[in-house]
Amino acid sequence: MSDSAFVDAYQSTAQDFPRPVAVVGCRRGNAQHAITVDSFLDVSYDPPTMAVSVYGGSRMAESLELTDSCTLSVLSAEQKGIAQWLGEPAQPLHGILDSIDTVDAPSGGPIIAGCVAWFDLRIVQRVAAATHDLLIGRVEACSTEGTPPPPLVHWAGRYHRPAPR
Repeated sequence: MSDSAFVDAYQSTAQDFPRPVAVVGCRRGNAQHAITVDSFLDVSYDPPTMAVSVYGGSRMAESLELTDSCTLSVLSAEQKGIAQWLGEPAQPLHGILDSIDTVDAPSGGPIIAGCVAWFDLRIVQRVAAATHDLLIGRVEACSTEGTPPPPLVHWAGRYHRPAPR
């Protein structure tokens, strides 16, 4: 199998497992920036630590290089439009959240209102991993609001709403 064919096979295989969808955000100067991600995980409970993967060539990666904190808002199934809007390639970062309801995290980064859960992270390590930057962050604050709504899931290249329990 050629390298190109293997990369295609890997991409197809990786899309075949479901992943929750989130928005990673940060404050850069007076502006808040954000993008959609589906590659994040909790790393440790003690101390509370998470990791998120961001394409290294993106403007968002550049913004994240200039700050020591970021937020992660796990989106609800009702927030598919937000995921699509913030996931569009080449979106301008300036003003991208103007039409989206947000609240400020303790760090000043954006939290998407109505999300399933949110995390305010202090970035403690940055790891270059192939084409992406892996940001490792200590959880400084987190919350769910009441009974969390169903999450938005990315599977087989599309967004889905999980079936009710």
